[in-house]
Amino acid sequence: MNKGEVVRSVLLASMLFMTACSQHTPKVEKQVNYKTKGSEKVSTERKEEENVLALTTLPVLQEHWVPLKIEDEIEWNAKELLGRKYVWGATGPVNYDCSGFTQKIYGDLGIRLPRVSRNQAEQGVLVNFDELVKGDLVFFATKKHRPNRVTHVGIYLGNGNFIHASSGAKKVVICNFNKQSFYKRKFLWGRRVIQDKSHYASTVNAESLKSAI
Repeated sequence: MNKGEVVRSVLLASMLFMTACSQHTPKVEKQVNYKTKGSEKVSTERKEEENVLALTTLPVLQEHWVPLKIEDEIEWNAKELLGRKYVWGATGPVNYDCSGFTQKIYGDLGIRLPRVSRNQAEQGVLVNFDELVKGDLVFFATKKHRPNRVTHVGIYLGNGNFIHASSGAKKVVICNFNKQSFYKRKFLWGRRVIQDKSHYASTVNAESLKSAI
């Protein structure tokens, strides 16, 4: 076989090989993009799969519904305004007078009160001094020439304490009936304006939250 015949044989064999290959469906390899960081190759596709897997395997957070007492919310909200300046006729959000302060605190929880203390003193259920509980309104007659007329209001916190916007202290303060006898002498009555004692708030179980982090 001469050189020409050898070349023709090689070309023929190549054509037959290419024809045979074209009759089969080529196998497509999945293309993966790589990012290079130093000497380490990281597959972006693999990373995405791992992230999805991690999200689907997170522990389920257990949710609990616990009673939240409205009187506690009243106390917390009122204490947030401690130190705010007393200004006669002010209803917030920076300054308050006594009835503007109580109207704000109860109003934020959906309990609507009249604007002035003498009208607030007609709301809800009458409460004597020894029946006071946290969240009750407490009313006073602080004017000498009007000993039986309501002129001041505060919010009872329990243990003899009440919070109010005081014209004497010129700010929102907490006082105690036993330590400040002036208010014990001037006390008229209390009013209970809370109807629903509690509502429910959703909380996440602490242990479930810890295991999810």
